[in-house]
Amino acid sequence: MRSIIFFFIFSSLFIFLSLKAYNQNTTDSTKTETSDFSFIMLNASYTNNNLEYLTGVTEKIPTLFTNLMFAHKSGIYLGGSYANYFNTDIQTFEYDLEAGYQKYYDNGFDFDLSYSYHNYEGDTLLEGLNYNHSVGLSGGIDIDKFYLSGDISYLHSKTDNYFLDLNLSRSITVEELFFKNDILLINPSISLAFGTDYWVYEDMTTLEKYTTAVNLRIDGYSINSFSYEGFDLFIPISYGINSMYLTFSWLYRIPGNKYKSLGWEDQSGIMISLTYFLNFSNK
Repeated sequence: MRSIIFFFIFSSLFIFLSLKAYNQNTTDSTKTETSDFSFIMLNASYTNNNLEYLTGVTEKIPTLFTNLMFAHKSGIYLGGSYANYFNTDIQTFEYDLEAGYQKYYDNGFDFDLSYSYHNYEGDTLLEGLNYNHSVGLSGGIDIDKFYLSGDISYLHSKTDNYFLDLNLSRSITVEELFFKNDILLINPSISLAFGTDYWVYEDMTTLEKYTTAVNLRIDGYSINSFSYEGFDLFIPISYGINSMYLTFSWLYRIPGNKYKSLGWEDQSGIMISLTYFLNFSNK
């Protein structure tokens, strides 16, 4: 589902974005800009997500994510991720290979252009979005510890789909909480999600699609359209010492009324992540 994908990606990128904001707000004598070095990020995450099926049935699906990314100081990055789903009738997993370019400016603005190859194997009930290729463009601006951003993405599959997310987050940093080299990062965020709904009906029979379309129109909603998907509340809390970070994240999604009429319910999940950064400094 889109919410699980969002949950994982946001959790992985949260630490990097928060570290950048932290570095920009330190004194000139201690500041180390992210553009001054290349790094490798290794992340492992576990979540108990309450997965919402297309049928409207909710079930806990524990999932283990791993992510490896290399980011060059020029802004180019390469990475890959793997997810294994538990409590399934057959072995279920997915992986992504990603490449992109990220640029940060002194005025707080940044943008990211990326391409991802995606593959899914296993229980099709858990698949949600069925796609192999995606292209994404995101941009944001940091204003006095508030980060306003938006991202658009195109996913190529049986049916091509487009998505838009509008996000607002607040960066809270506590240095030297227990030791001189530790840091506490809190980044509560809200997000509005919009997207096309072609993917929802692509595996339905002709009769199922017709019945769904009739029911939606009776409720005042259109089919095969771009519309509001839902609202996300996301709260990650990360504690780091040197280059190691432990993060606890909580996500709550409220689907839009159109998707509620399809049987979707509020969805929540928690994630625990361990992230390690290996920096290649010029110094």
